[in-house]
Amino acid sequence: MLHKFFDFILRFMGYVPRHRERLLAQELILLEQEISKLENEIVELKDENVSLWGMLDEIHKSDISKNQNAIKLLMQELQETLTEGMMDEMLKDFKPVGEA
Repeated sequence: MLHKFFDFILRFMGYVPRHRERLLAQELILLEQEISKLENEIVELKDENVSLWGMLDEIHKSDISKNQNAIKLLMQELQETLTEGMMDEMLKDFKPVGEA
C-alpha cells in the first residue's frame, strides 16, 4: 500500500518507473520503425503513381493519333465519294449542245 502511494506521488511529480520507461522506449523504437517503413512505402507509391500517369498520357496521345488517322481516312473517302457522285450527276444533266 505504501509502495502504491509513493508510486502515485512520484508519477504526479513527473517521475516514471524504470520498467515503464523501458517499455515506452521500446514502443517508441517500434513506432519509429513503422514510420520509416511507411515513408518508404509512400515513396514507392509516389513513384508508381508518376509512372502510371505517364502511361496514361502515352495511351491518350496514341488514341488521339489513331483517331486523327481514322478521321483523315474517312474524310478522304467521303471526298472521293462526293466528287465521283457529283461528277456523274453533273454529266447526266448536261445535254449535248451540238454534234461532236
